[in-house]
Amino acid sequence: MQSISTESASFTIHLMAPTMSAALAAPVLACHLGITERLAFRRLSGCPGPIARGLSAQPAQRLFSVLSALGLQLRMHPAGDRSVNCDLSVQLSVWADAVRVAERLAIALSRDPRDVLPALHRPGGLILPDLSPRQVQKVRDDLSPIRGIILLCAERHGALCDLFASRPLSPQVQTRLSDMLRVIGARPDRLTGACAAGLGPAMRDHLMSRFPDIGLVPLDRSLQRFDLYLTGVSGWVTKDLADFLAARTGQPRARFEVVSEVEPLLLDHGLTHLVLRQFTADYAAIGLFTRPLLRGLTGFPDNPIL
Repeated sequence: MQSISTESASFTIHLMAPTMSAALAAPVLACHLGITERLAFRRLSGCPGPIARGLSAQPAQRLFSVLSALGLQLRMHPAGDRSVNCDLSVQLSVWADAVRVAERLAIALSRDPRDVLPALHRPGGLILPDLSPRQVQKVRDDLSPIRGIILLCAERHGALCDLFASRPLSPQVQTRLSDMLRVIGARPDRLTGACAAGLGPAMRDHLMSRFPDIGLVPLDRSLQRFDLYLTGVSGWVTKDLADFLAARTGQPRARFEVVSEVEPLLLDHGLTHLVLRQFTADYAAIGLFTRPLLRGLTGFPDNPIL
């Protein structure tokens, strides 16, 4: 979520991409702006552009938060700031044939497929940086015939970024990083395994400059996707719980008799940062212990600074 420091400023909320949630979000937008639901729907289902203008800080932040929770990709900026360039992330669907998708992407983007394929498997996927809304729409149009991809958009200087370790950190580096986080008032994230969480652009750049060679990956939260694993169960696995897990995973009921950190079981694919937090809370409420893994990482973070 973007932080607002100037209460007297006027803000614009900008839709970064057309959304399938337009019908769901239209009543919310209409209520906040005092317009008809029909007009609100037209704004939400059209091309990228402003959907609300001239809002003071608190109403703008409330509307931004509610619409973001509904899955809309938004940017909120002061009224005079019209820079809405963003990074466009191309990621694989769970069922996609990675090699075939990479070949088609390479043709559409005029790139070498040997470069495209490994990029698709990195955290955040293949990122096309610093695109204007018009460029974003053109890329979307060019890539629309390719099945098996997901396109996500993040403001170029996004409000919230997390740093993930792409390889194990030495004890010395862990100590240095932990000390630096305390100095700048940042923290790791126990849920996602991020080494540093909720960073603004300046803090992100500062940390990356201080630790340039330890394999930290900065990733805007709107580009993060997680797989969620079952690592344990509180008490006995009841029949109802076993039936639920079998239906959820397609695994036989006997599989849930042995679930541990060593033998985790995949529950959900490709969850967004927001949905991940909701799902882990829901699972915990019914006695399931879970652990997420950022897509693109090869193993669960082993991070004592947490």
